[in-house]
Amino acid sequence: MKEPYGVGLDIGTNSVGWTVVDASGHVRKIKGQTGIGVRLFKEGAAAADRRGFRTTRRRLKRVKWRLRLLREFFDQPISKVDINFFARRKYSDISPRDPNYNGLEKTLFNDRSDQDFYHDYPTIYHLREALMTQHRKFDVREIYLAIHHIVKYRGNFLRNDAATAYRSGTLDLQQHFETLNHLFSPG
Repeated sequence: MKEPYGVGLDIGTNSVGWTVVDASGHVRKIKGQTGIGVRLFKEGAAAADRRGFRTTRRRLKRVKWRLRLLREFFDQPISKVDINFFARRKYSDISPRDPNYNGLEKTLFNDRSDQDFYHDYPTIYHLREALMTQHRKFDVREIYLAIHHIVKYRGNFLRNDAATAYRSGTLDLQQHFETLNHLFSPG
């Protein structure tokens, strides 16, 4: 008949300690080894950490979807002006020594130099401001670049504040609609 024994466990956040004792509380030997030990393992990640990674993946996937939709919308009008516009944008960061290099020039436009464009609009924000304030017809590619920037970098909505923390003010849409109607009325 075998002697009675007990097993003691100490379970922590990233370890489990164990011991085997006889009826009088002395540590027993098991297969020639003292019956005591510990098993260490990596501490588990909090759900908030995993949620952050998942949120980032979803956000980036949605950005790509919005940019694909924007390209589909502008594809036909831009192709009438510049058939290789999107190809030059896609391959603009590939080295000419790369086997995937398609031989296209590394310019933004096919009918003017990048230097002229960046002289008029040093940053994308200069282009966006010009589109909002200047009353002239713009190149469809310039409009695409500005909207692409807005769609891609549209802000951060990942706040942890409660919904009750947000307050909205009053908004008089009637006055704004009258102003818009006056601005867009012919004559």
